[in-house]
Amino acid sequence: MNKTQLSLLVIGQLLLGLLMLGLFLRHSLFTPANEPRDLNIDSFVDHAQYLTTQSEVIAPLLCAKLATDMGFTIDQNRVNSELRQTLKAYDDDKDAALYLFIYVKGYAFGLAHGIEDKPGAYFHLGCDSDHPEVQLSPEQSQI
Repeated sequence: MNKTQLSLLVIGQLLLGLLMLGLFLRHSLFTPANEPRDLNIDSFVDHAQYLTTQSEVIAPLLCAKLATDMGFTIDQNRVNSELRQTLKAYDDDKDAALYLFIYVKGYAFGLAHGIEDKPGAYFHLGCDSDHPEVQLSPEQSQI
């Protein structure tokens, strides 16, 4: 395991730990006592693990982060809207979709951050043709 992979693993674990702590604090401190909102951590972890393996979820986020890192303009609202639309299926009135959104976006951005050849990865993933939320200016289109 090289340093980049180890760093991503540690960052991912820290993000997951912080998210779990946030879930716990939100439900224990901010939920009224008369409103039952049981946490289903096992379900969250299963869904998060599944979503991180789905290219239709991760690829647009990777492309957006790679493009941002290269100085392109991104329509973040469109990226976020598409991700939220994808995650609607996980909405259980207990903010599961929101927490999955935060986790998946952090996971994808962490992966993209660790890529050394950003322009190469950007074009290898087909970001230039598959993800129109990236708006290239004329001088940026000549990498």
